Amino acid sequence: MLRFVFPIILMLFVSFTSYAEEKIVYVDIQKVVTSSKAGISAQAELESQAKKFKEEIEKKQKAGEPQAQIQAFAEEKQKELMEKRQEIAEKFMKTLQKAITEYSKSKGYKLVLDKNSLLYGKPELDVTDDFLKFFDEKYSVIK
Repeated sequence: MLRFVFPIILMLFVSFTSYAEEKIVYVDIQKVVTSSKAGISAQAELESQAKKFKEEIEKKQKAGEPQAQIQAFAEEKQKELMEKRQEIAEKFMKTLQKAITEYSKSKGYKLVLDKNSLLYGKPELDVTDDFLKFFDEKYSVIK
């Protein structure tokens, strides 16, 4: 019986040991979006665009244009702003994915997870701050 159980235990031990050697970490993507230079820049661009649209609408109201025209103009500008937000978000996420790949290769990580997708992760596996420094150095503005 021992001759049968020992190889199984040894095989399980070896397989668990090899998994433990894999480098798995996680990054708080939401923190990167809100705290990175590129994320702050993108948010500022959107806020600037929204302010510009609001000023244009107020100008039309002061000029006494009919409410129906102002409403149609406002809806058009809202649609433009949503499209711009989508465009910026897509560019940002594409750049973020590229940066995570570069960062992972440079650090030898095998798997990088999003913190918001985890049920639990040891705090020492959180590399958000280190990744944020890397991201800010390489990508201060999304083009």
